[in-house]
Amino acid sequence: MTALTATALAMFVCAGTALAQKPLMSNPLSTGLDTHLITPEDVLTIREVRELQLSPDGKQVAFRVREPSDPKVPRAPRTSNIWIVPTDGSERPRPRIPNLKNASSPRWSPDGRWLAFLSDRGESGADDPAATTQIYLLRNDAAKAERLTSVPGGVEDFAWSPDSKMVAFVARDQPTAKEQQRQSAGDDATEVDRNFKYSKLWVANLSDRKAVQVTKQDFEISELAWSPKGDEIALVVARTQKPEDSLLFSLVVVNRSTGEVARTLSTNVELTGGLRWSPDGRWITFYEGPPTKDFSAWVSVVAASGGGTVRPLMKDYSGTVIALEWTPDSKHLLAQGIEGTRQVLLTIDIATGTVRKLAEVNQTIWEFSFSTNGQTIVYNAQASESPSDIWVWTKDAQPRKISDFNPQTESWRLGKVREVEWKNSKDGLIRRGVLITPPGYKAGNLYPTIVNTHPGDTAWWVGLHAKWWAWGQLLASNGYVVFLPNTRGVTGEGWRLHATIADWGGMAFQDLMDGVDYLVEKKIADPNRLGIGGWSNGGFMTEYTITHTTRFKAAVAEAGHSDFFSLYGTSYLRSALRVLTPDSPYYNRKPYDDFSPITFIRNCRTPTLLIHGINDGGVPVGQAYEFYSGLKDVGVETEMVVYPREGHNIQEYAHQLDLQKRVVAWFNKYLKP
Repeated sequence: MTALTATALAMFVCAGTALAQKPLMSNPLSTGLDTHLITPEDVLTIREVRELQLSPDGKQVAFRVREPSDPKVPRAPRTSNIWIVPTDGSERPRPRIPNLKNASSPRWSPDGRWLAFLSDRGESGADDPAATTQIYLLRNDAAKAERLTSVPGGVEDFAWSPDSKMVAFVARDQPTAKEQQRQSAGDDATEVDRNFKYSKLWVANLSDRKAVQVTKQDFEISELAWSPKGDEIALVVARTQKPEDSLLFSLVVVNRSTGEVARTLSTNVELTGGLRWSPDGRWITFYEGPPTKDFSAWVSVVAASGGGTVRPLMKDYSGTVIALEWTPDSKHLLAQGIEGTRQVLLTIDIATGTVRKLAEVNQTIWEFSFSTNGQTIVYNAQASESPSDIWVWTKDAQPRKISDFNPQTESWRLGKVREVEWKNSKDGLIRRGVLITPPGYKAGNLYPTIVNTHPGDTAWWVGLHAKWWAWGQLLASNGYVVFLPNTRGVTGEGWRLHATIADWGGMAFQDLMDGVDYLVEKKIADPNRLGIGGWSNGGFMTEYTITHTTRFKAAVAEAGHSDFFSLYGTSYLRSALRVLTPDSPYYNRKPYDDFSPITFIRNCRTPTLLIHGINDGGVPVGQAYEFYSGLKDVGVETEMVVYPREGHNIQEYAHQLDLQKRVVAWFNKYLKP
């Protein structure tokens, strides 16, 4: 790999917005194409591009494409395959091996000779229900893949050794022969918080295709990174699989041969995803957070040798880093971050912590992917009228798009997307969000307006808001103004403000209501036709809002948590709830009740549609049943829909289609004259 010279880095750093991808804020209708308003069926045709991996020589990008569901087989899972495309755009993207149904995690070997990936089908595409996810290898332009691993239970994660001769991977302990015997006899009772099957680190040699278990300790491995010498492997681990340990991560270094923990570098790892060992072997980056575990993190660096303290690198950064890689000289990091409602490409000076913006990137929630070899950057980007595609940026050229996976969106008549800004009336904090106005919008007219609340500790970006859980463009096509506020607690505003996500409702509710007042004041929103809805945290914010104000005439709450007291005892998320208060609710219930919408159910007057997956483990379906029962007792019109076989994410095509249609119909019933 060619080193990134100081001159080349300077060109990247100084480019700034001169090379920035220009945001496209509205759907152009000047193409002459016949257009139509977006439908729920349209939303489900989108192909998703993820997991970009740039080859070491910078000439190719490997990535995963997730195909839309087949309406003719509504219960079948969406298929995913590994694709490849030259970075110079000389050829169209193509599947590396056609007909794979479930392939992911493409990873180039450092010498560029191999492309590894995970699959449970191999090269044949045969439908084997007993198949497990294993590592497969592709040599250069070979037409067939070779299976590298055959471990029981399958592979969860993997990483190449620096010399390309080995692959480290994570696999889970399997039931013993005696346990399998009992299960076969129907003796399959599960003891809670006992008899865990822990993840273990393994190493496979390419020379003989043999895999050897490295670690013997009982801990949960969440992330791994090789040392440049290949003699050690850094791990982010949790002590156990118990929910109360799920936020207690440590950064350790193990000996690659013996699996023994050589040293512990930090016991205060907040999130996974930031573990990177510098090419010179001196440093390791990770996501550090406050000891209080306030759902917030920053990039820190620590000496790999263990001889020094952890140094916060971006603790004062006013955004959030979501992906990062070292430059070959080990002096800088190239990163992808969130700043407000936008994603950005950054360079970070390791010595000084200086952060410089390279470019802005349009993207929606959780739609990010980024890879670099130090001289070329590949990343996902989108516009407000088109889903994610692959962009390439080199130091001597403008960013260029090299894929077009969803040309059908050119015929969609979409709403115009723009950013809005307002102040919180209590503390004066500037808030930002996204506003989608319907096709044919006329300024000065009052429109029925729906607040689409954000689904978690994430920000909303200026991008295509069209998914089964993101209803922005679908509602806009049905004549609504859609408001997507970044209430406090979202990413993209620094770790301190992000930590306020634990202040359930609270000032986030004030942010939301002040944003609505702003739209009313600007003669955009009709104050008599306001709706609100969202998924997950958005379901909670919906329920919290309608139990604290009667201004909304219709609401849709999907997978919302309504009662923190019962949620604590029935969800694996109870460790996250302890961030709210150090006390168990069984000792101090008041803080849990104070933030629970069910506590204030008697105040609700808003007709509400409740939607839930019956197998949701994070937010059990009982949360919806409680709120539904409360609404009925209060005399509020309500409906509840439960989808079989579904968890927190609704997966099946027919369910996703039904959900979107119900959302539109519910708002039309109460907000349309």
